[in-house]
Amino acid sequence: MKFEFKGLSSYEENSIPNYVGDTKVRSVIQDFVNMDEAIEFVSNHHGFIKTEDGKFAFEVRNISAIG
Repeated sequence: MKFEFKGLSSYEENSIPNYVGDTKVRSVIQDFVNMDEAIEFVSNHHGFIKTEDGKFAFEVRNISAIG
């Protein structure tokens, strides 16, 4: 099952004023057996996840099942 990890909640994404044009909301998609396993992964990494290229990491604010 695929899960998407985001650094902002949907409320924050919609309410933050954007004075510099569109910004990219970073997210990471990974496969896990279930939501509990995805939560455990984030917990074991002190609440952070990094992008595949390893150039950016963010604190996970929400996890959504996408598949």
